[in-house]
Amino acid sequence: MEEKHFLIPDNLKIIQNDDYFKFGTDSVLLANYVKVKNNDKIIDLGSGSGVIPLLLAYKNKPKKVYGLELQTPLVNMSKRSVALNSLEDKIKIIEGNIQNVMDFFEDNEFDTVVTNPPYRPVNNGKVTENKYKAIARHEIEIDIEKIIRNTARLLRAGGSFYLVHLTKRMPQIIFSLKENNIEPKEMRLIQARNNRAPDRFLLRATMDGNPGFKVENNIVEFKDKTDEYTDEIKKIYGVD
Repeated sequence: MEEKHFLIPDNLKIIQNDDYFKFGTDSVLLANYVKVKNNDKIIDLGSGSGVIPLLLAYKNKPKKVYGLELQTPLVNMSKRSVALNSLEDKIKIIEGNIQNVMDFFEDNEFDTVVTNPPYRPVNNGKVTENKYKAIARHEIEIDIEKIIRNTARLLRAGGSFYLVHLTKRMPQIIFSLKENNIEPKEMRLIQARNNRAPDRFLLRATMDGNPGFKVENNIVEFKDKTDEYTDEIKKIYGVD
């Protein structure tokens, strides 16, 4: 069933549907992690319901945020969410496969590339029968190494790449980034609670960047053994 939710209380809305993959905290954390300069040109690869373009365009002053999404129903929902928030001048949603992203754009066209990609290889974990959710969760249409290769073409020298992913796949991702001359620069690990090991990470990397890397404080989602968000997560969501 289709519903409207607030991304930012009383301000920014998004349209979602239970039949398709709905955005989670990881996308919100990633959008908050991205550092946007005025007039930046940004692309979100695999934009889903449009949560990241909506947040980046609403909170910042980019020149344009593009969302590339393969699945037609999500493209249509994203476009309606953009119109619902009167952000047509800042956001453009394009229907297309990340594998063919260079059919739509030129080399070195973007200041920033962002992605919250499918986390799991096809042979890892049960693949849901819902094809829309399966494509969002598993690397059925694209894998992280192909995303990184296309990112290297899309970014200008000195441009930034941001992603969120599983910690267990970090070595593969770091290796692929460096293989494509995208230098990892900083990271934040994400853990559900203080007594849990981090299982996801946020990463910023720079196209043709110089070596130099730092790990910032971990993000903790929930207080102790409760389902209450920590103060940092509440601040990111704009709630008390």
